Amino acid sequence: MRKYLQQSSSAFVIWTALAAFLTYSAMYAFRKPLSAGTFSEYEMWGMSYKVILVITQVFGYLTAKFIGIKVIAELSKKNRVWLLIGLIAIAEFALLLFAITPYPYGFLWIFFNGLPLGLIWGIVFSYIEGRKFTDVLATFLSVSFIISSGVVKTIGRLLVENWGVSEFWMPVLVGALFFPLICIAASMLEMAPEPSEEDKKARTERLPMKAAERRALFNTFALGLTAILFVNFVMTIGRDIKDNFLVEIWQSLNVDITPSIFAKIETLVGIIVLALLALLVFVKNNAKAFQILHINMLVGFLLVIASTYLFQIEVLGAWWWMLFHGIGLYLSYIAFQSLYFERFIAALRVNGNVGFLIYLSDFIGYLGSCLILIIKEVWGIQVDWSAFFIYLTYVVSVVGIVGVIVAQISFNNKEKLIIKH
Repeated sequence: MRKYLQQSSSAFVIWTALAAFLTYSAMYAFRKPLSAGTFSEYEMWGMSYKVILVITQVFGYLTAKFIGIKVIAELSKKNRVWLLIGLIAIAEFALLLFAITPYPYGFLWIFFNGLPLGLIWGIVFSYIEGRKFTDVLATFLSVSFIISSGVVKTIGRLLVENWGVSEFWMPVLVGALFFPLICIAASMLEMAPEPSEEDKKARTERLPMKAAERRALFNTFALGLTAILFVNFVMTIGRDIKDNFLVEIWQSLNVDITPSIFAKIETLVGIIVLALLALLVFVKNNAKAFQILHINMLVGFLLVIASTYLFQIEVLGAWWWMLFHGIGLYLSYIAFQSLYFERFIAALRVNGNVGFLIYLSDFIGYLGSCLILIIKEVWGIQVDWSAFFIYLTYVVSVVGIVGVIVAQISFNNKEKLIIKH
């Protein structure tokens, strides 16, 4: 199979895109079922039990991102598939321990659910980076978490509402349903051939990065990287709040909804974003593509602002607001998560890999998500989720626009210096 994939570009793209999509989609079945529960009858230390679960899981995820700055940057290709499946198995076992541990102490296991899952992105991305088709492959990979998040929430709510499954047992059952799929999808990824000489010429060869190389990279592009990392900091807060508390946001809008609404909207958002971002594969010039990504992110933020304002003045209904908001947010977020550093490395001729930069940005982003939730609970702030989400939307978008402009100017100046020398 690997030999055939080497000989046929179309077969390689279809096979690898599907493998990456299915692998990361299945991973969400181990991370996001908790978000489908409300745990509204439970509190701990005077705090919402669901918020404690979310914070605990994000702390595990955050720890993994810190670990990944080194581990993923230095990742070897050997035994990647077994590492991936082993991490998923640990996450599922943690959900089982959460289900069988008496309330409220089960929350401790959720840290060990988030910890292994935080390394999956870097492992999957290592299979697809540094290729002339990486834009398409990375877009499929990233769109997976939009669609899968909605599907997982729908499955989780159906188990609770239609099948009478406890919210404590629902996450591990959802994970069990998807475990065979992730094993198959990961095996498909392992069959993908290594980047060819043509790939290396188009996107530069991707190499492991030691500590000294990571420091040198950041120091060289300090202003631009600081600006874009701060953009990701606020984007991750906005995206994580929406993803973790989407059920509560819809409930606070006083709109009648069915469990299927999450899958319908998120799937539609995913398809539209995939179609728009996949077009970047036709831009062969890396510098031009890098500039287009900045413009794409600006358009995404402007769409988020416009749709939210139109909802507030009652031009858009809740369903259309969530759709356009999702398209705008994920146009920016996925452009950054999947394509930004791939084109950054190629355009600015960086010797290294995407893993270091992605895990540095994710660590900073999830740290912000943790802080927001901790501040809310420690200070006892009572939140109208829809009002809070609208306010957060404006803050994220305005900060994002300013940061993207600063990053574009900084990187553009660096690119001119590189060309000059």
